[in-house]
Amino acid sequence: MAEGDDIRTRLLAAIPRATPSGLKVARVIQHDPSGAAQLTVTQLAERSSTSTSAVVRLAKMLGYDGYPQLRLALAAAGTEDRSPVFATDIDADDELSKVLHKLTAFETEGMLATAELADPATMEAVVDALVGARRVQLIGIGASGLVAMDMAQKLTRIGMWCSACTSEDDALMQASLLEAGDVTVAFSHSGETAGVVEAVERAASARSTTVAVTAGVQSRLARSAAHIVLVAGREDGFRSAAMASRMSQLLIVDTLYVSVLQRTPSAPAALRRTYDAVADRRTKEVR
Repeated sequence: MAEGDDIRTRLLAAIPRATPSGLKVARVIQHDPSGAAQLTVTQLAERSSTSTSAVVRLAKMLGYDGYPQLRLALAAAGTEDRSPVFATDIDADDELSKVLHKLTAFETEGMLATAELADPATMEAVVDALVGARRVQLIGIGASGLVAMDMAQKLTRIGMWCSACTSEDDALMQASLLEAGDVTVAFSHSGETAGVVEAVERAASARSTTVAVTAGVQSRLARSAAHIVLVAGREDGFRSAAMASRMSQLLIVDTLYVSVLQRTPSAPAALRRTYDAVADRRTKEVR
């Protein structure tokens, strides 16, 4: 991975958990990464109306030993003919066509960063657990609930027994019925939704394999799950956290689904049978 890609990926992953002062520093980098690379730590602190300690903390959050290393990474990124570290924010007076292009840049940026964040060993472990699962519980509240429902529909199509829980009460009730050999996959952008965290903790106590799909690497959900699948996505202006995370979460869902399909001998036949079950109904509707 090129250095420019690396700093972009690190920044996207850090934004959801950055402090207010760290976010101010990131904003300066956002608008002019090449210019930020020319600033000393004191100058960057002044430019972002923060402190030198805030700059250093952000650098360390991004995985660098200190600001000099971050500055070198920004300089390397600035030498490449690439788009800005972040896609341009949506303004209140943007025309529809401009909003479309900006959202395309946002979503593409988030999915590329998610692909870079994904740990192959973790993804393999999650797929292994799903392939051998007796039962799969999928949890998501709000927009994440739509992602949970999407994964449930896909896994059901290939003959797996699973359920999508889109309310806290449902998640807790279903978790109380889990056993060893079951798998729980929880979706939460922040990783701090109380009901989701409690359901995962309950599932873990029942010796169910637990998976967190979240942008909050240090969140309560991440700390509660056996496997953490990180997704990129930032809440910004007219884009809520739900919009920021949904496409990245769906990318993870599709990746897990295809991998499970590849490793389950009975899945292709099940997929064909479920397709045939509704094919005739589609034909009648067309007529």
